[in-house]
Amino acid sequence: MARKQPTEPASPEFAPARVDEVELGAPLPSLPRGETADGIPFASSLCLVRLHGRPLGLLEPALPAQGLGAAELARRIEAELGDRVARHLREDGLAPAAVSPEGIPGPAVPRCAAAREALLRGPPRVSVAIVTRGRPDRVLRTVRSIAACEYPRERFEIVVVDTPEPGAAPLAFPSGALDEDLAVRVAIEPEPGISRARNAGLREASGELVVFADDDVDVGRDWLATLIAAFGLGERVEAVSGPTLPDAIETPTERWFEGFGGLVRGFDARVYSLDDPPPDQPLFPFLPGALGSGRVMAFRRDRLRELGGFDPALGPPTPTRAGEDIEALLRVLLAGGQVVHEPAALVRHAHPREYAMLRRRMWGYGLGLSACLTKSVLDHPRLLGELLRKLPRGLAFALSPRSAKNAQRQGDYPAELVWLERAGLVLGPLAYARSRLREARRCGR
Repeated sequence: MARKQPTEPASPEFAPARVDEVELGAPLPSLPRGETADGIPFASSLCLVRLHGRPLGLLEPALPAQGLGAAELARRIEAELGDRVARHLREDGLAPAAVSPEGIPGPAVPRCAAAREALLRGPPRVSVAIVTRGRPDRVLRTVRSIAACEYPRERFEIVVVDTPEPGAAPLAFPSGALDEDLAVRVAIEPEPGISRARNAGLREASGELVVFADDDVDVGRDWLATLIAAFGLGERVEAVSGPTLPDAIETPTERWFEGFGGLVRGFDARVYSLDDPPPDQPLFPFLPGALGSGRVMAFRRDRLRELGGFDPALGPPTPTRAGEDIEALLRVLLAGGQVVHEPAALVRHAHPREYAMLRRRMWGYGLGLSACLTKSVLDHPRLLGELLRKLPRGLAFALSPRSAKNAQRQGDYPAELVWLERAGLVLGPLAYARSRLREARRCGR
């Protein structure tokens, strides 16, 4: 008997939202109303505002039937983000300017872009590793998106790690689907597990830096150079991550996911290290999700190899369900390195549309987080005392509706999702123990 799929809870106040990006250094666009794939008009625009490519903040203006004109959009940006615009101009050494429909004129290479432009004059060799399974058309779109980045093609390669279903033909891109001067290789990883596939990409990488990206993201032209330039933000930077913006919010499930995660890490580049704990994160380093996620993260290749790569006892399809990405970032931190979160290295990614998928995600995120922390304490027993001291604050962070973790959740956010995540947090250590046992049996130890 087939298992009945959970029904998406009712959300009577939900209305779909477009997702837009606006660059203030150019004339502002008008935002048409548009409609979803199902023909439902968008009620608002979740609008990411940038200046010189740097994200300044999000706003969500309503979209009237005739759309939102550039003049009204400029007024809303000035009213809600004017202070951040002024701060950015000061930091770039530029004169103050109000947001107008004509945009904010500036130099061809503003101060905030100088490091990226300098990097492009002598860029390091980079490998971009993408793990995929059974989605040839979608991974091809991702490869093309990355290929369009402004980064010298002779200085980067793309390694696609295919993990085919048993009996399925391995991935092969059609002849002529990619430019001839683009270095793309397909590696096959027959063993299951996202960690093994990521480790295969790490083995195949020839670049001094290796970037991991999901097979269903889209990036902008400055994405790769911005991500790589962030390695220059500290003397010991060994890993860099970027945030995610949804393609659209067409269902309540997508809105709930955005309220759970989204761009909660802020819009300023952060350099994390153990010797300089962030004062606004009292649970540091026990909330490794602040460091980034696997949709976009980059490492110094040799250092990640020295640290053992990704833990095969974490991530799908192991009992832990998730956590292999944040654990790798946390392991870099615990080994004395710095980890940078660079908001300008943003990717676009489709949020889960089906409620059943979101339920699995919340359960998996809870499992993965506490499994990651379990591994970290096993590897570094000295952390146990600090973890126990911070546990009361951690419980308040997880449970309080006013905490930074929960403040963005909508009023109709399903309580079931909260409890699934909490149950996963409780059972994560057991899941990691089961996963370690399975891995030991697989390896014959």
